[in-house]
Amino acid sequence: MTNHRKIVLDYLMEETPFTVKQSFVDRIQEINEGYDEVPEEVIDSYRELNEYEVWEIIRKIACEGKRQNSN
Repeated sequence: MTNHRKIVLDYLMEETPFTVKQSFVDRIQEINEGYDEVPEEVIDSYRELNEYEVWEIIRKIACEGKRQNSN
């Protein structure tokens, strides 16, 4: 069974430059709009997530961004 949360989280962790404020929002928008740069697997997995799972991913990304920028 595919772990949709892991696919989306891994993609966002890898593709989000945490030093740019708007970057995370841009990555989510790219997934939502199905940009060509986003792998199909990520787009499909994101569509399978429920609201709770999306908020959990956002929380994890926010914590990582805070950790990286706390210096």
